[in-house]
Amino acid sequence: MKDFTQNGFAEGDTPINTQRRALVKYTIAWSVLGGALASVPVRRLMAAAAPAETGGAASAEAAAFLQASRFLTAKEVSPMMAQRCYDALKKRMPDLDQVAASVNKLVADRQLHHVDDYLALQDVDKALDTKAKGIIQALYLGVVGQDEKAELFAYEEALMYDPTRDILVVPTYGRGPNSWGPKPVSVTVKVEK
Repeated sequence: MKDFTQNGFAEGDTPINTQRRALVKYTIAWSVLGGALASVPVRRLMAAAAPAETGGAASAEAAAFLQASRFLTAKEVSPMMAQRCYDALKKRMPDLDQVAASVNKLVADRQLHHVDDYLALQDVDKALDTKAKGIIQALYLGVVGQDEKAELFAYEEALMYDPTRDILVVPTYGRGPNSWGPKPVSVTVKVEK
């Protein structure tokens, strides 16, 4: 039986064995750290890296939209994703600030605690209800609009992937600029009979 020294290595180990064991320990430690970071959803990392809001009217509107978004989805929507959704929705819904303020006021006035409480209401203004559900749809799909001018503002961060995010990788084919390779050269083929 071998006697072990203070550093956990057996007496008589050669320096090469000692270095090899140290390398294995460091590799395992870095693997565990990498695995822990890989399990953190991208939107949480992006929220942590998001710059602090800078006061003013735009940030008050963004904060109101973020509050409404979090209530309507019952999810922790990151400020960055909410801002991208806000920018995309604002193009199609000019009264978006009023919609967010109305949703927040309704939640406060009726003391609603969950989106299910909102959905159970029978006396909600139909126009407000339609626009509120448009916000929900946009945040879940990551897309604003359903026509040829639809705008994609989130893909991997879209809320529709939350139920399986810890099990499945979000399907994507493009991982950034130039990930597809160079554009193919146009070729004309002449077919003769």
